[in-house]
Amino acid sequence: MRQTVVEAIRQALLDGRFEQGQSLSEVALAAEMNVSRGPVREALLVLAQEGLVTHSQNYGFSVLRLTAQDREEIRQVRFPLEVLALKLARERMDPSALAALEEGIGEICRLFAAGRNADCVMADMNFHARIWDASGNARLAQTLRTLLVPFFAYGSVYKMSRPDLTEQLLEEQHRQYLDFLRGEGARSAEACVLFHLGGS
Repeated sequence: MRQTVVEAIRQALLDGRFEQGQSLSEVALAAEMNVSRGPVREALLVLAQEGLVTHSQNYGFSVLRLTAQDREEIRQVRFPLEVLALKLARERMDPSALAALEEGIGEICRLFAAGRNADCVMADMNFHARIWDASGNARLAQTLRTLLVPFFAYGSVYKMSRPDLTEQLLEEQHRQYLDFLRGEGARSAEACVLFHLGGS
């Protein structure tokens, strides 16, 4: 039951049903889902571990609030970690892994073109997560997940994505990662990640 409740609350969060910083009532959620408070509390603790909600002894659970400063700090930390993940993954890529990333780019672009923003963001996160996992460094992959899952998850919901983003730019951002992993790109890992994050 806990997993069912986790998935239901997670989906509500990703659908933008709650505002940033909004308090989440265990009693109200339990009543709405027709379950006891126990599974709801357990589910919220799981989501707190994922970084989608925050938990405080005094104030209970609330939806994560990402400020402009939070986003800049995430960007600063993400840059060197994702560069490292790209470099490590390049040494371990095989044809099936590269094919999966190619499919991932197509899915991201299709969802973006269809206006399915939340699904597009999740497909984007899955693309990057494949690279993190391919690095072979479990601690690096977990650190990137902890850092970036909330950012990806709420990116479309709270309009934090780049306003200049187009389908063509989205494809190029991810294509550069794939070209680097194939050993075909002219850009370094640092240049690929910088471009992806909005640099030149």
